[in-house]
Amino acid sequence: MTTASVVATAGVVIMSTNPHPTLPRLRGRVGWGLGGVKPTLLGLASGGMFALSAIGFRGAILSLGLPNYAMAATFTLVIGVAMQAVALSLYLMLRKRSVLMAIVRAWKPSLFAGFAGALASQFWFLAFALATAASVRTLALVEVLFAQLVARVAFGQRTTACEAAGMVLVVCGVALLILAH
Repeated sequence: MTTASVVATAGVVIMSTNPHPTLPRLRGRVGWGLGGVKPTLLGLASGGMFALSAIGFRGAILSLGLPNYAMAATFTLVIGVAMQAVALSLYLMLRKRSVLMAIVRAWKPSLFAGFAGALASQFWFLAFALATAASVRTLALVEVLFAQLVARVAFGQRTTACEAAGMVLVVCGVALLILAH
């Protein structure tokens, strides 16, 4: 399973190192701006925090010891989302009250997006209840393929050689993961 995760992650890294054709070439740049060190470090830190969150959520689901995995996953999701909503609301109330008010005023148009996000999160948590966080995240890398498809169909973007090589590695990683189970 570790090999599958490494192969799929390498595919994502290869895809992300290819600059978009409309952006200036930034190879070798080490500054803090676009394409520099800071965005890379922020991306790696975000990915690391997401990994820790996934492990924590899986641990929370399993620690409940409920006989029904769906109930354990749903309960953990509700508590996690409630904590995030309270924390973000408090932050916005203290730091960006105008943004909080804009969010409150736009509640109606955001209902569908909120429902879709909640449904997607429900499936994530069900997956965490059934399998290890590493295997769930590795399998979820197929979303990169769907993003490429949407970019192609909706925006007419062509797939570059680096992106194609990365997609092949993602597919190989997912295939290794499936074969391991």
